[in-house]
Amino acid sequence: MSADIPVRELWDRTHLALLPWTRVPVGDLHARCGEAVTSTLAAPWDGCDDELLDAPATDGQIHAIVAARRTYGLGWRDAVLGDVAADARAAGLGNGPGGLWTPAEHWNHGRGRAFRPTLRQNLEFFSTHPWAAELEHLRTVRHAVEASSAQPRATLALLFRTAWTNNATERRGWDDAEWWQYLEIEALTSWAVVALGLPHDPAGAGTAVEEAAEAVSPPGWTWSGAGLPDGFLDTAFAALGL
Repeated sequence: MSADIPVRELWDRTHLALLPWTRVPVGDLHARCGEAVTSTLAAPWDGCDDELLDAPATDGQIHAIVAARRTYGLGWRDAVLGDVAADARAAGLGNGPGGLWTPAEHWNHGRGRAFRPTLRQNLEFFSTHPWAAELEHLRTVRHAVEASSAQPRATLALLFRTAWTNNATERRGWDDAEWWQYLEIEALTSWAVVALGLPHDPAGAGTAVEEAAEAVSPPGWTWSGAGLPDGFLDTAFAALGL
């Protein structure tokens, strides 16, 4: 693959490859990863019976779980995306959305430590699907696109309002991060640009809409309003030329 491959092409290829997986329930994604991790560890642990699983976990066992999850995650990524990660690396295009293009040698989520009462509980916590969060972004965008007949302004309005509704009650009064960070406005915008076929750099579009959110938010404003800040949608649309 040429080193001058357009970044948008890789976003489009990534989106098309992941789209079918947005129809797989997140619980199934986690279950498949957990089964693979457990199967990998069954041999070195001489099986995974209830006696072992219901006993306290050691940090060494957690390290083994995290390593097996890493192997599963990279294998899943490469099987689903094909040459995308290699092409991104050849073109010097960075780690990509959600780290999906990260070279294997740089993909490190730490080693973890035992902090739950039993090995079973730690296994459930540490063996979740490593790309579930990014797939959830795509799933949310797909729903908005389908519900809005792929009309850009309607899709984005629904996308952002739904994100607010899904977060506001739980987060109301929180101030340890900006509201647009909790709503993951940047990631949602980037994938919406791809899904809608808008002629923008997806990452740049996400940044532009985040800046629009900051521009219209009063100082110290968090979750005290009844909805998105006044003027946010119009400012976001303007940032995208809509």
